[in-house]
Amino acid sequence: METVHQLKVTMPDIEPVVWRRIHVYSHTPLSGLHALIQATMGWDDAHLYQFGAKWEQYGHNGHPASAYTVAQLMPAVGDGAGYVYDFGDEWVHHIVVEKIHRPAPNTHYPRCSAGARACPPEDCGGPLGYERTLRAIRSRSGPRYRELREWGLHRYNPAMFDRDEVNRGLADPKSIGYPLPAPWQQEVLDLSSPYLGAPATTGQAVDHQQVEPGEAAEDREPSKVVNPLTTATDAAAQGVLDALAKVDKARAVLGAALRAEKKATGTSANDLAERVHGAMSRPLVLKALRQTD
Repeated sequence: METVHQLKVTMPDIEPVVWRRIHVYSHTPLSGLHALIQATMGWDDAHLYQFGAKWEQYGHNGHPASAYTVAQLMPAVGDGAGYVYDFGDEWVHHIVVEKIHRPAPNTHYPRCSAGARACPPEDCGGPLGYERTLRAIRSRSGPRYRELREWGLHRYNPAMFDRDEVNRGLADPKSIGYPLPAPWQQEVLDLSSPYLGAPATTGQAVDHQQVEPGEAAEDREPSKVVNPLTTATDAAAQGVLDALAKVDKARAVLGAALRAEKKATGTSANDLAERVHGAMSRPLVLKALRQTD
């Protein structure tokens, strides 16, 4: 019987807490869950990511995320996992299984049934940088505020969350930049796992219940949550560090090239950012242009 996992995703390092409640088919690959978290939270899917549960890692520098399902990672109600996005800013998300239910009639999955607050702007410097960003927006002055104005982020509203807009994007993946089939619509690779077993776990089916969108973020505390970086084995942790070093080196080379081009041609920061979109975000391009060789 096909089932749906009801997951609550929270960002514990942000106060007030940013959270989403999502419903996703249990057979969805972890690569699809990653894209789903990106879409429902509001991230740009521009950085590396990693899931962690039961002392194992999935994603970059871990087991292939496309070869394992949501049900394999979290087979039972109450199971939890960690998800880290952007190894530089290290945005930690906690995931907990609230229910495993049957699909409701005439309901499109995946879907977001509730949530609160906007995710932080990309590349703002992690939780501490996010706090500085909010202070700058409130004060409407200072060098950080001027930088935010240059990138059009001075109008960022941390309280903004539109569940209907999120669900429109999930129903039309191309409208939010995902080619068809979307990652959450793709099949799982036919690989066996020495840790999780065959990719056919469905969990326990229960009746679907609607969730009020205004439900408080503190209604249920995540349990059995594992941070994939703090629980990594030495070898896996070293792999993450090696990957970060390579990313930093590549960004340094790209930054030097951008500074040389701006000096030679006078190209604007916005034009340079558009040219390298996907490799470096606008804030990182601005930061690179301010550096000296």
